[in-house]
Amino acid sequence: MHTGPRRQAPDRPPAAADHLTPPPPPPPPPAPGAAPGDPGGPVAVARLRQGPGGVVADRGYAIVAGLAALLSVVAVGYLIWKTVEQTTEVWSTFGVWGFITGTEWIPSTAAGDAIFGALPFIYGTLMTSLIALVLAVPTAIGIALATTVFLPRKLRGPVGGFINLLAAVPSVIFGLWGVTVLVPFLRPGLDWLANTLGGFSLFGWQIFVGPVSSGSFLVSGLVLGIMILPIITAITREVLLTVPRDQQEAAYALGATRWEMVKHSMLPWARSGIVGASALGLGRAVGETIAIAMLLGNSPVIFGSLLGPGATMASVIALQTGEASGLQLSALTALAVVLFLIAFAINAIARILVRRGERPGMGGAGGVWSSLALWHRPAMSDDEAPAEPTGAAAPPAPVASTPAPPAAPTPGRREPLPISGPNAVSRKRRVKSGTAEGLIWFSLGVGIIPLVLIMWEMLYKGFPAISGAFFTTLPPLDPNSYGGGISNALVGTLILMAIATIIAAPLGVLTALFISDVAKKTGWQKRLADGIGFFVDVLLGVPSIVVGLIVYLGIVVIQQHFSALAGGIALAIIMFPIVVRSADEMLRLVPVAQKEAASALGAPKWRVTWSVVLPAAGPGIMTGILLGLARASGETAPLLFTSLGNQFFSTSITEPIASIPQLIYQNTIQVQTPASLQLAWGAALVLVAIILILNLVAALLARRTRPLEGR
Repeated sequence: MHTGPRRQAPDRPPAAADHLTPPPPPPPPPAPGAAPGDPGGPVAVARLRQGPGGVVADRGYAIVAGLAALLSVVAVGYLIWKTVEQTTEVWSTFGVWGFITGTEWIPSTAAGDAIFGALPFIYGTLMTSLIALVLAVPTAIGIALATTVFLPRKLRGPVGGFINLLAAVPSVIFGLWGVTVLVPFLRPGLDWLANTLGGFSLFGWQIFVGPVSSGSFLVSGLVLGIMILPIITAITREVLLTVPRDQQEAAYALGATRWEMVKHSMLPWARSGIVGASALGLGRAVGETIAIAMLLGNSPVIFGSLLGPGATMASVIALQTGEASGLQLSALTALAVVLFLIAFAINAIARILVRRGERPGMGGAGGVWSSLALWHRPAMSDDEAPAEPTGAAAPPAPVASTPAPPAAPTPGRREPLPISGPNAVSRKRRVKSGTAEGLIWFSLGVGIIPLVLIMWEMLYKGFPAISGAFFTTLPPLDPNSYGGGISNALVGTLILMAIATIIAAPLGVLTALFISDVAKKTGWQKRLADGIGFFVDVLLGVPSIVVGLIVYLGIVVIQQHFSALAGGIALAIIMFPIVVRSADEMLRLVPVAQKEAASALGAPKWRVTWSVVLPAAGPGIMTGILLGLARASGETAPLLFTSLGNQFFSTSITEPIASIPQLIYQNTIQVQTPASLQLAWGAALVLVAIILILNLVAALLARRTRPLEGR
């Protein structure tokens, strides 16, 4: 009798035994309100019972974060309300429709009342933005295609990053370059255009009729197009990188040339993203102030010659607010409200379109902030492109009854190539593809040339002004005198940056902590966090000139004097949404498992945040702060009627203070002599160096967050 253990029959396949094994029970459904990557939801991070001290500390942390978020929103909301309140007089005088459709802007008349109509400025804003968009969008698409498909792989990232350097150049330097270099260079061509096409009329609109003025719609639109080129290029490039590699290979397998693959596989896939990127560029263009004020002039016209002067909403606010009062100030404020609404609408549409252009499964917050973050982020190489999505459209993996074969090793990323050979493609198709590729290379050259010219001009004309005394002496009182320095402007810029950082950095980080860490995922706290997040997104799209006007009406007018503190607050409002969104993104990347582990050890919530969350997200948060500071340090428009400027050395935050952007603006527009321009170019070189250093440090810190992003 056999008493040993029963043995399995040798002819029974192992798969059959596995088939008979009951399948494991399905995982429990996620708890309501569970965050992605947190299968247990809020319940899973439940902490051990705490003592009274821990409970009080947690509540104190929640109260501090909540109060900081509410304080930020209420303070900015109060300033906006004061701005809207200022417009009451103009609405009551002209009516909303009468003001918007009014065609005359006459602040003072010999007899009668002043007349204010916004239509010429709305026309000027839209016309310059349209010209910029027409020039920038095809160029940006060409550059994006060159840096994703046509350039050698090793050159794509560096060339894309070089194009992104244009975003680090402040607008006042674009204006300086346009006034002193571009306008004289283009003058013969514009004269020829006026002489050749001056008689051309489109439904009575003489588009190119002379005389040619120093400030014109055409030159302003050209410079504006260069300024918005980096943002459209960066977002278009990111969208193109999301095109599935299999889709490109399929086009090549059907015999397509490289251009035909781009035309039929990549551009249709990325269409909505490209349109969204163009809308974001348009949102940037309509709010641009200083460069347009320097290049377009201050002549409100409708359907005037593109070779003549004009005015935009932002430029007239910058040029007239400092001396305005009464009904004129109310009208300028109403212009700011109209400008804000237009920019908000454009950014909202862009947000929707860019979201549609994002790949499913890319993760992260899309929309305005995501797009702006991409704009500031170094160009992503093909190797860093996200993997092909396996979202809802992908079929579910079948439940195999037999053991799955071992996974094949993932092959290295290879470059899909077209079928080549003399007889592979007809001559007609080769000509079409060659022409299209030629236009793409031409776009790449058009995008690189302005940056090279601006950098060369800045180095060529700025270096002669640089010396030891340049950093330690005041600007000369005589504008025709060479020598002197920017000591007051340099120290003033650093003070303004310090004030903005002291205000925006802690409030921004605490607001982000409230949105992502403190507020519960359900109930009124979620709604409050969503409302604060929406308010932050709205602030991201507010033009800088509107921020300056808000601070002017809410602080300067009430205090009845300009001050460095007011200028620092204006820059802090510009920095604040950037800090919030960058910190929010980084806080969400911290793995839930790390927080659960700390909570399981009995650590209270504030301790988890202090010891686990903030150290992990710290480099990314610092990157956002530096990027926001770099953006604010190059702003000129909000300082024109907040810190005002100072000819002398001042470190008091309650007095007007000088800054480098203001010094460049004054030496280019108000005083334009060879000596003042040399000083302006030297100051521009110092300002760009400061911004590039901030961006470089931010990029180095961003590398430390890569492991966090990869989790």
